[in-house]
Amino acid sequence: MSENGPYNQPPQNPYGGGDGTGGQPPYGAPSGGQPPYGHTGGQPPYGPGAGAQPPYGQGPYPGNPGQDQGMYAGGQPPYGGHGGPGGPGGYPPPQQPPQGGGGKAGLWVVIGGGAIIVVLVIAVIIMLVARGGGDDQVAAGPDETTQTTEETEEPADDGSEEPATGGDGPTGEPPYALPTEPCDAMTDELVADFGMRDNLNKNVSDSRSSCTASGDAPEGNPDRAYSSLWLEYRVPFGGSDSIESATTDFQNSIDNYTGGVDYYPEESLEEDKALDGLGDEAHLIVTESTILDDPAPTAVLLVRAGNMNIEYTYQVSSFDGSELVMIDDVEALLTDAAAESLTLLGAE
Repeated sequence: MSENGPYNQPPQNPYGGGDGTGGQPPYGAPSGGQPPYGHTGGQPPYGPGAGAQPPYGQGPYPGNPGQDQGMYAGGQPPYGGHGGPGGPGGYPPPQQPPQGGGGKAGLWVVIGGGAIIVVLVIAVIIMLVARGGGDDQVAAGPDETTQTTEETEEPADDGSEEPATGGDGPTGEPPYALPTEPCDAMTDELVADFGMRDNLNKNVSDSRSSCTASGDAPEGNPDRAYSSLWLEYRVPFGGSDSIESATTDFQNSIDNYTGGVDYYPEESLEEDKALDGLGDEAHLIVTESTILDDPAPTAVLLVRAGNMNIEYTYQVSSFDGSELVMIDDVEALLTDAAAESLTLLGAE
């Protein structure tokens, strides 16, 4: 066996040649050996020749100051230079998303989402159409009910309108304004019943509105006798809306016609009574007036409605002192006339 081993080989120096003289100790020697991480003039084991760079910049042992080119001192990064994969910064580039399979998966997700949206839109449209048909069917019920109700209420409506056209009372609530056309209350039938001519005259002031007519005297009177019909609407002077003042005026008129003034002496009173069914209160008086010592049969119907006093007067007169007689059924005629006069209240 050889002294160099069992294989009869010369001793090998891992850092030198085969003769054992040209090898280099691992950390250099004073005779020119070179340590791996550099004394002066030494070569590191990782470079191809003079000036090679250590892998991580400056080594753990001080070397040549001119060779201090670590990564943080302006040297080359350990993984490639300027043209290497890490680029100038020395870090590997960011990973790019995979192409091909990933893109196809995203496309399928988009297509699937679009299909779901289309299905939802179609479902909403179908639901709205279905509800619309249901609303039409539900709405048809009330319409039919309303028509049936209107058909059943038509006779009631016709009946309720009859009192408004029958001349039974005023329209609306007090206070009432003076009618500007008082002669509208004197209908053609009323004028004919009283024997008046068609010569109506109106007069309107701040507190009074009146209409007068004249005609022939009723049967049983002399030829020269005549008759007159006078309608007056009156509101309280100085307080036209006052119901209290109108009530006072109403009572004062009754007192005057029943003997309160000389023109209507108390001994001439023939009829003095209250009537129901006309306004708030009504009163009939039949008496004689003594103007110029000629007695004239006079019938007065007083009606109060709220703040309005209505006075209807029928009178037979002559200037020769003859005996005169009142028209028949004067109470019924005046009652109908007063009812017609009430219809003008609140109508304007």
